[in-house]
Amino acid sequence: MRRQTAILVGAAGVLVSGYIHFYLYFEGGYRGIAPESFAGLTISRAFALNAVGGLVLAELLVASLSWSRLRGPAVLGGIGFAASTLLAYSLARTTGLLGFKDDKTINEALIAVAAEIVALVALGSELVRGRFWDPRPRSAPESAS
Repeated sequence: MRRQTAILVGAAGVLVSGYIHFYLYFEGGYRGIAPESFAGLTISRAFALNAVGGLVLAELLVASLSWSRLRGPAVLGGIGFAASTLLAYSLARTTGLLGFKDDKTINEALIAVAAEIVALVALGSELVRGRFWDPRPRSAPESAS
């Protein structure tokens, strides 16, 4: 039960973060921000990709409750998503990211940061607990005589 709770809480955190980026892209004015680009990626495109990635990873995390082989990649993907999104936000607030420097704090950013921290803690606990690649107990190998 704890495993399911940790994964569901992590999935909710990833989904909330993705939704915030979706909202900021379509309604928050982040759609046309493109001071610089790297390999065709601009801040506005990064927001759109983050929204899609959050949705897909949240779905994978929930699906991993039924298909145990998805659990490891989904947990690692959720941790990577939350950590990289927090890093990108930190860069945008300090040194700038792709020519964009954000100097105002908005409620959506605070909600997204909180959701990403929740996802990191929940999925990190699942990672630390280990054995998420295959939850079935393993029997000792039979010795050949």
